[in-house]
Amino acid sequence: MATAMRFPEIRDQLNINNGLFGTYLTLGGIGWLLAFIYVGDIVHKFGIRPVIIVASTGLFGTMAAVPHIMNPQIWLASNILIGFFWVSFHVSNNGQAIHRQEEIGELILTRLHGLWSLGALVTSIGAIIVTPFVSLAWHIDVLMFLVWVATIHGIRKSTPYFIDKADEGSELPKITLKSIVTSFRAQPAVALTMILAMQIEFSTQDWSAIYLRDSIGMSDASSIYGYTVFIGAMIIFRFNANRLHHMFSEAVLLKWPPIVGAIGFITFIPLGTLVSEFNLMLGFSLALFGYALAGFGSSLLAPTLFGIAFRNSKHPSSVVVAQLGLVAAVVAFFVKILISWVAETTSVTLALMIPALMLLATSKFSYLGSKQRD
Repeated sequence: MATAMRFPEIRDQLNINNGLFGTYLTLGGIGWLLAFIYVGDIVHKFGIRPVIIVASTGLFGTMAAVPHIMNPQIWLASNILIGFFWVSFHVSNNGQAIHRQEEIGELILTRLHGLWSLGALVTSIGAIIVTPFVSLAWHIDVLMFLVWVATIHGIRKSTPYFIDKADEGSELPKITLKSIVTSFRAQPAVALTMILAMQIEFSTQDWSAIYLRDSIGMSDASSIYGYTVFIGAMIIFRFNANRLHHMFSEAVLLKWPPIVGAIGFITFIPLGTLVSEFNLMLGFSLALFGYALAGFGSSLLAPTLFGIAFRNSKHPSSVVVAQLGLVAAVVAFFVKILISWVAETTSVTLALMIPALMLLATSKFSYLGSKQRD
């Protein structure tokens, strides 16, 4: 998240255009793919603790190296490593959350995603504060060290609750490339909805800072606000997930928030670009409102879909997370490359309409959710 908020600087440091930058960034998906294939198996065989220690150390160490990289090919290699370690962390955390959720009978997965969003929000606010005063290297290196120390402390405190290698049964089907097709056939609608739902978050992480700097004309520090507003909206709704599930059914929450979020984004992002040509701050404000609506619209989708997939599967939680994430990651690989080259050949504003339309399409799959309120 920290490097994503300073992508314009990283792109300029590497001296590459938007299309190549987005393509190299997307090729980090090779690491995602490898992790989704193997990490669910590794978690089941060895337990959560050793996997999450290695994943967090590798992730923060590799990210700390990014500000010192001037060669695009070396940056590509680092993206692959970051992708592998990030997904390893993701599968471990979500598998643990689903396992614990089933044990205690409480909805904790959405709150976990809310905490992740809160961390991203704090990181983005910190970036807004320090960007005018410190270099990219000082910002990222110090932050990665502090986050690593905090993560290792959290792992030590959480050790008694971690899934042990024997906790989810004795046999785990190996996740292979063949399982991409198998997983999609097992729960095709859930997999497709997850694919559609995740793209708005991916594109906001990858392109919001570049959009606000290049299309709106904001400074490096101000360009971080788009992601900050998006994540802030996510946090509000994720931390109120239990209350919302008492008020509305899953089916309602899978239908109406994506519609409002997508239409708002499709309306206010182009409007912000247009208005900024004669009123910079008004255009900036309109764009931020679009990001807020998108954050609201997509906030409950991923945790709700993970929960639905787990209810419908006979496999252990870490396998469900890995299989569903694997399908989404493979398709996201091609979508992200498409967005990159649309941004290069036309504009970032037009490219961002692709994930917005995908978010809108998720509302068609609201029937996957339960019609009963919690």
